Amino acid sequence: MSVLLEMIQNLLSRPVTILYPREKVPVPDTFRGRVAISDDKCIGCSKCSLICPAQVIRMIEGPRDVEFKGKNIARKKRPQVKLFQCIRCGLCERHCPTGAIHLAPEFGGSGTDREVVIT
Repeated sequence: MSVLLEMIQNLLSRPVTILYPREKVPVPDTFRGRVAISDDKCIGCSKCSLICPAQVIRMIEGPRDVEFKGKNIARKKRPQVKLFQCIRCGLCERHCPTGAIHLAPEFGGSGTDREVVIT
C-alpha cells in the first residue's frame, strides 16, 4: 500500500529538476568553470604550463610587448589550453603572477572534439 501512496504523492507534486535553459542553475562562488585567458596581462612566464597536472597547457608563439611591475617585457610565448582535457584544478590560476589565466564562473560546455583550444 505504501508504494501506491508514494506514486500518488509524486504525481501530484512539482518536478524536482530545474528546466535548464529556461531557468538558470545557481552557480556557487567557488565554482571552477571555463578557462579564460587575458592576453593583455600574460607575460609568457610559462608557470601555468609547468604546473598543470593534466599537461593541457602549452606555450605557443605570441610575441608582443607587455608591461609588468612598471617594466616593459618582450613576451615571446603565450599559453594555449586544450579546453575539454582540462581538469579544472585551478593551479594555473593560483600560480599566474599577473592573473592572466583564470577559471571563469561559467559552465565550460561540452563537445566531442578533444583538441579544442583556448588561446
